[in-house]
Amino acid sequence: MQPEKRENEPIICIEPSAEFYFKRGWKAFQKSRLHDAEKYFERAASLAQDEMDRVFGLCQVALIKQHQGNYQASADLLESLIKGGLGYFPEVYYFQANNFAFLEDFLRALKYTQVYLYLEPSGDYQQEAEQFQAELEIELDNF
Repeated sequence: MQPEKRENEPIICIEPSAEFYFKRGWKAFQKSRLHDAEKYFERAASLAQDEMDRVFGLCQVALIKQHQGNYQASADLLESLIKGGLGYFPEVYYFQANNFAFLEDFLRALKYTQVYLYLEPSGDYQQEAEQFQAELEIELDNF
């Protein structure tokens, strides 16, 4: 059965922009629809008008992968940003430290935690990073 065709109804135009997909990504993430959030953030990054927004979008993709338990894929993506000189956001180093801790590479986790604290000594994750650093140092002393 065909839907009834309506005359003179306004057509809603959606301009696909990075901002549009960022908003969709956040909504999907908040509803724990991680697969959808990942796709939206990837699309946002691909439509970004500048490199900073593109990197931000890719960081969100890496965080989604981390939330999905795909730590190696998250680490690979963040590492490509860092090695490409695109680690604009100091938080990238803290997120990378978490990936390496989950991958049980505590030495690299410590290194990235220290880089974060050096770049952002009073940043959003300062307290967590300082505690994380102390825990990693204890863990490495036990080896």
